[in-house]
Amino acid sequence: MNIRQELAENQTVLLLLPGTEYNRAIVDTAKSLRGKKICYITLNRTYQSLQQLFAKHNAQLKDTTYVDVITLAIKKPDESPKNVHFFSPKELAGAFAHIGSLLTKNYDYLVFDSLTNLFSYKDTEDVEAYIFILINKIRQTKTKAVLYALDEQETLIPRCCMYVDKTTHYAP
Repeated sequence: MNIRQELAENQTVLLLLPGTEYNRAIVDTAKSLRGKKICYITLNRTYQSLQQLFAKHNAQLKDTTYVDVITLAIKKPDESPKNVHFFSPKELAGAFAHIGSLLTKNYDYLVFDSLTNLFSYKDTEDVEAYIFILINKIRQTKTKAVLYALDEQETLIPRCCMYVDKTTHYAP
């Protein structure tokens, strides 16, 4: 699967991933998008964990801004690099408002990792509202977006599918 090609044809893509291929899929996506300006929203792994995973597989994302919504749930960060914005899961409204302001900075791509994790913090109706607002903010820009979700959780996301341009399954 070539996510960059999918995003060339669609502004927003929901990528359904098998849990057993999750790390491989996010590494493949990172390799496909590297060299571009990226806003990476993570509700799944800390930004440090992502950077380590990407470095291990030679998929470093150099011009990337992270919105990390997991680190503060675990610990206070040792440092706060200028390209990382920390929010706790309790501050999702603030995180999404911040993402909206970041989109004015002309990112090539936005990666949302993941809808599955968002469902663990919010009810289905709230998730749908967050995604509806996010997708509409993305549509006001030239930014292309890929949103991840576990395909095992597919029953949770059918209404979110209607907001994206394409829903597809990851195929290595």
